[in-house]
Amino acid sequence: MADQVPSHAKRQDAEMAIAFVREELNRALAYKKRYDAEGHNLCLAIVELKTGGSAVIAAYSNDSAIPESLRLHLSLVPDVYALMKPSQRFGCDGMAQFHTEPKLLNFLTATPSIREQPFSSATPDRPPRVGGQALYRAVLGVQRRQATTAAKLLPPPEMMTTVTLVSEIACCPTCVAYSINRFRGRFSGKRLETIELGKQAGQPTAYSGITVTRRS
Repeated sequence: MADQVPSHAKRQDAEMAIAFVREELNRALAYKKRYDAEGHNLCLAIVELKTGGSAVIAAYSNDSAIPESLRLHLSLVPDVYALMKPSQRFGCDGMAQFHTEPKLLNFLTATPSIREQPFSSATPDRPPRVGGQALYRAVLGVQRRQATTAAKLLPPPEMMTTVTLVSEIACCPTCVAYSINRFRGRFSGKRLETIELGKQAGQPTAYSGITVTRRS
């Protein structure tokens, strides 16, 4: 298989996209004074479609630190690993719920009913200390319905032509073996590209120093 390396223009677009999401995430979590949002990584999946359109989904490696309302506001995909059949899962040595690459690939390839389930079956979120509880739950309900609709409308794998994973950190070897290469084996007609930004835990991503790792 030929090296699957994105073009320079695509790398620039991907870098800008993930920089915007990271900025919004850091701002949303700024109220957590003892939490380092940069200590955990962010990853995007940019999907190009047969129709000529595209879709973008995002995953964060420490969802448990983010209240549900903020996760929904930031459109971070949930972990659907346990909801899928073992033969259909993408994993990372038991770490699929934390590693962003398998989380994204599982969400992309899951059926609409599986994608929707985490939003429809979620337990009530704890309301904030200030403000009306009824209003908060009403807003949360709207967010869940919007997330369910978006999950339902995400195009199925057969409509995808190229998937570009944009990771702030380097993909770990188990993610490559059990997620990236497994995706390529199952969907041999699709092109899977990776862009890895070389982020160090606790430090902002050096967006000007992109490293593209060639995976065959």
